[in-house]
Amino acid sequence: MSESELLTIGAFARACGLSTSALRFYADAGVLVPAVVDEATGYRYYAPDQAGTAQLIRHLRAVDMPLPVVVAVLAEHDPARAAELVDAHLAGLDRQLQAVRAAADAARAAVHLGPRPASVSDPTSAISPVAETGSVPAIGAVAGADSDPCADGVLWVRGPMLAAAVDQIATATVMDPDMPVLNSIHLEARGQELILTATDRYRLATRSLRPARATTAEWTATVDADDLRAAASWLRRRHTVALRPGATHLEITSGDPVEAPGTEPAGGSAETAGAQSVGGTAESGEPGAPGPDRRHCRRAADEFPDYRAMLAALPAVVTRVVLNRAELLDALEQTGSPTITLHVTSGCGFDELAQTDAVATPATLGREPDPVRAASSSGATADPAGAVRITRDGDAVQLPATVTGPGMTIHFAVITLYPAVAGAVGPDVMLDLIAPDLPARIRSADDGDQLTLAMPCRPDTEETSR
Repeated sequence: MSESELLTIGAFARACGLSTSALRFYADAGVLVPAVVDEATGYRYYAPDQAGTAQLIRHLRAVDMPLPVVVAVLAEHDPARAAELVDAHLAGLDRQLQAVRAAADAARAAVHLGPRPASVSDPTSAISPVAETGSVPAIGAVAGADSDPCADGVLWVRGPMLAAAVDQIATATVMDPDMPVLNSIHLEARGQELILTATDRYRLATRSLRPARATTAEWTATVDADDLRAAASWLRRRHTVALRPGATHLEITSGDPVEAPGTEPAGGSAETAGAQSVGGTAESGEPGAPGPDRRHCRRAADEFPDYRAMLAALPAVVTRVVLNRAELLDALEQTGSPTITLHVTSGCGFDELAQTDAVATPATLGREPDPVRAASSSGATADPAGAVRITRDGDAVQLPATVTGPGMTIHFAVITLYPAVAGAVGPDVMLDLIAPDLPARIRSADDGDQLTLAMPCRPDTEETSR
């Protein structure tokens, strides 16, 4: 196949209905690897005939099929046997639904409402594949939007997506009298993305969002986390908002940049939101008065830690683990001990997993094309028979996992690991392990541009109040 027939990760994502972040996750998990990875640049390219496999993955994930079962379906050469695997998963979903309905009927009986009406339709009869895009339609698709970037540092983003990102990233903040900046969220506007980052020295969480409108805005602002949390409920009820940093505050203005040229969107035009959002002039640097369509979030006085230097200094990933997120959370919730031990085992003795620089630094998150080193060049393949044994309170529970790389034993404080896993989304979570004394990277399939680093601990670490 000639290079001209290959598709970039972005073009392939649009062709198969998956997000680029999901494609990165599936490639790193060994489920759907690119046809070609440029050795010089690390760019990923896919063949058109891989679209069928990608669409099958999308359909299977739409019914919450765990990744190991997806791998089994893809590896099955007998169509009848593959169909049996799908039917077995759907039967499990039916049993779960029946249990939920039984609990609902019991609840209705307890409050004297009677059984569920027979006219209620069976939702399983209307299951249809849902595109796992993980992205929001860009306003830039509107004629003329791409050629009219917002001025004066204004960045337009979707309100609900920003609220969700704040919820996810804020789990890595902490009140520390000695370092007040740790109770803040660092925002970086880079034109084609908005990166949110927070750290409490034990965790680091970063998430990138695609702006709702193409813009040339570039700025950074370290913002009080409590103010952003307080604004989250307001953001969820605003379709699109404009962000503009002032000297002492970040101003968030509700608006709609999709209006036709010459008209003003709700809450003011793009120019108005940019120039008047800080005291009515672009030069004042002070925010205007708060109101129903405007929120102010204080900027932190101290400089945010240089997290990029820390990420860049991390060594290569050695062991990659993919396991069911709900099962891992359940194991963490059941422990009464402040620390747990993860024993990762693999039936394959790989020396080292090739480093994927795309998840090592937020600068590469959500970009197209995305530079990585070819993990396939190391010859490593995922081992679906791997496992993670979690030791807690003297007991042990074993979870099935897909493991790439050698086994490893690593310890975590529950208060460090649990929020990182809980903040992920989707049925699976990926743990990239470097060493027992170096941060672990935590990612989720449905939101591959979200990265959390969790610091391991010594096995005798006692729970502390932070």
